[in-house]
Amino acid sequence: MLTEQQISFWKTFGSLVFRNVFPQDEIDQIRRDHDAVMAEERNGEPFTGEQTQTVLWFVEHRTSLARLVDDERIYNKVEQLLGPGFIWSLSDGNYYVGDTQWHGGAGEPQVLNHIKVAIYPDTVTKDAGCLRVIPGSHIPEYQENLKLLRQQFDDSSSEPFGVPGDEVPAVALESQPGDMVFFSENIWHASFGGNAGRRMFTLIYYGNPDTEEKREYVSQFQERTTAMFHPHESFVNSTNPKIRDLVRVYSDL
Repeated sequence: MLTEQQISFWKTFGSLVFRNVFPQDEIDQIRRDHDAVMAEERNGEPFTGEQTQTVLWFVEHRTSLARLVDDERIYNKVEQLLGPGFIWSLSDGNYYVGDTQWHGGAGEPQVLNHIKVAIYPDTVTKDAGCLRVIPGSHIPEYQENLKLLRQQFDDSSSEPFGVPGDEVPAVALESQPGDMVFFSENIWHASFGGNAGRRMFTLIYYGNPDTEEKREYVSQFQERTTAMFHPHESFVNSTNPKIRDLVRVYSDL
């Protein structure tokens, strides 16, 4: 369970890191499953390292990975932060190549809060591909001042604040195998210096769409995307009641 201090940290700074959540044997299995899913999507062809590979509905491809969605070590923390009745959105798996420039919220208040749970099967550090965040930048008033960083996302040589992307003041959320990182997509975040093919996957949860405005938000998001808020049939037809409950809302949209 989260402490009051951790909940306050999340609300104020927009991220949390949990250490040693998964034991070594579990991480070993996660690595094997990760690589197997990614290889299947390449039809068995080798990963060349020339460009990032992303697989959507990632954990849904493997029962052994899908179990993480309602794993108490994750689920209970998400419920404390988002409240009861939260829903499932999507998962993605990645082999990353190159830097990820700064990106985040556009200064608009969130209609529906969310959490991305990132799991790195390998060690990632400040200058080797870990997530960097600008603490507190999930708050709309702060985001307004960071919009200039979008120039850097489109052109990595751009320096809107007079420094390259990897020198923008930020906190490096370094991660060891077994750790997990909670963050909001609205927080300004980036990564620099990672090796080609570094592994990371995310689980994405949203708060309870318990008002007409929130349901409309989900519905409109569904209409303009092909993945977000489009649950995999394995979740819709799951025999696990907690999984079915996480996707219950979609039958009414």
